Amino acid sequence: MPRKARIISPTGIYHITLRSVNQHIIFEEDFDYRKFLFILSDCKKKHEVEIYGYCLMDNHIHILLYSPPDRLAGFFQSLGTRFVHWYNAKYIRSGHLFQERFHSTVIITNTQFLSALLYIHNNPVKANMCRFPSEYRWSSFNTYCGRSDSLVNIAFAQRILGGEKNLLHYFAKKSDSLDFSRFDDDHPAINHFITDENAKAIFKSITNLESSSAVVHMEKARRNEYVRQLHQNGLSIKQVARLMDVSVSTVKRLCK
Repeated sequence: MPRKARIISPTGIYHITLRSVNQHIIFEEDFDYRKFLFILSDCKKKHEVEIYGYCLMDNHIHILLYSPPDRLAGFFQSLGTRFVHWYNAKYIRSGHLFQERFHSTVIITNTQFLSALLYIHNNPVKANMCRFPSEYRWSSFNTYCGRSDSLVNIAFAQRILGGEKNLLHYFAKKSDSLDFSRFDDDHPAINHFITDENAKAIFKSITNLESSSAVVHMEKARRNEYVRQLHQNGLSIKQVARLMDVSVSTVKRLCK
């Protein structure tokens, strides 16, 4: 069955989501995030794309961007191919890292643009990885708060709201109005939680593995025992699933 044709945005602006295959960890350490941003910056220049915002989560990526109609597919093909080639060489693996097709949402109005920007920057908060968007290092939020970053075009959002101060006021007002206490079952509203960075450290301590990519070579019984140990040490079900490269349902079954 042929897949649906991608909807073309009349403004050229899209909210893009790139997801890993089987929730595989994309970023094992800080250098992996930096490498992706370096490649993203290089591809942006070559394909004449504008980046308005981004957030690099451990198993998926959000990008808010403008692209000429004939450049979008080529841009993501280049971005994905270059990063996956580097990633597979580093972690001695082969095959796909990202799902075959990126998801795109067309952005037409200013309201849609600002909502997408808020959603992207609040992703780590909603995932219980930090308390405020400013605490998360791998998004463009702090660029809007004064951090120097040539990758991101912040002028567009500032023009929509009439300047830097108005934009920051908008962020503060809208973020305060969001109810981050109502998470899903895997992200309960608790005062103490383990960040993904700490989760990776616990993973390495318990398994003696340098990266989650090595899990694929582990025998099943041993893997299952590590799944239980990680959850017992405070990691959420989704964190365990991502680090051990198994499904959420498998973690739930093993940890009953």
